[in-house]
Amino acid sequence: MRENNSQLQHKLAEFFKRKKTDNGAGKHEHDPKNVTDQEERYHKYMANLKGLKTEQEAMKEMYAQQIEEVRQKCQEKLQQAQQETEAFMKLKEEVAQKSYSSRTGRPFPPHDIESYIQREKQKELEVTTMRLENIQLKNKLKKQEHLLKEKEELSEGLHLIDFEQLKIENQTYNEKIEERNEELMKLRKKITNTVQVLTHVKQKLQFVQVENEEQKIGLKDIETKVSQKRDILNRTKQAKDALRVDNQHLQQKCGMLGNDPLLYDYEERKDEKEELTNLLQKLKIKHTDTTLNCNKLHRKIEGAEKVTATN
Repeated sequence: MRENNSQLQHKLAEFFKRKKTDNGAGKHEHDPKNVTDQEERYHKYMANLKGLKTEQEAMKEMYAQQIEEVRQKCQEKLQQAQQETEAFMKLKEEVAQKSYSSRTGRPFPPHDIESYIQREKQKELEVTTMRLENIQLKNKLKKQEHLLKEKEELSEGLHLIDFEQLKIENQTYNEKIEERNEELMKLRKKITNTVQVLTHVKQKLQFVQVENEEQKIGLKDIETKVSQKRDILNRTKQAKDALRVDNQHLQQKCGMLGNDPLLYDYEERKDEKEELTNLLQKLKIKHTDTTLNCNKLHRKIEGAEKVTATN
């Protein structure tokens, strides 16, 4: 289309150049014949222009149709690639579901498989993005190299500064490509390390799950024993409560029998009573003796008073 457009522009330029020349020559010629020739040439050129426009439109439609066909083919290829990728991922998932761990001998859990597939899809997306960027940079590099080659072929009017600038840009693009390649290699190494770590974690998780199952079985046995012991304890508590009630009834019936504090207090009170009784007897005897002594003293005093009064 660009070439056809360029040809049309060249033809229009020649037409206007000839028209200008004809107009310059016709300034001094006003005869009807020249006017008729000019009109014929004008109609001829207009017919050629119309034909060129029609041809351009036809070529435009043809190129648009070709572009649409290529786009449809590209879409079909993309859909086919997507289907193949999904089928491959599904196959991997089925293989993973049927696989067994080399360490525990158990199948891989579904959530681990799903997590691994999601991470792998993410990594594939990152790798695809990096590849597209790398392809774009390579195409850009090829384009710049092609432009550089064209400028080298037309190097008569090319300045040294432009050439050096292109060399610098080319070097910059090469460095970017190398950096992208290094990043891509690092990403691949990172994916490999991640897969290894993930495999190790899966094996450890399976071992922990086996231990967890064993611990659950042991816990169930312990819970059964605890339930049995709890039943025995409840029966023992009920028997203890029954014995406590019977003991209380017996204590109410026997009075102080069996009540050691009351018995001890009773004995202490009894001993204290005996001691007080003995003390009371002693005081009574002492009081009697004191009374007798007082009576004797009174008699002596009275006798002495009588003797004194007689004298």
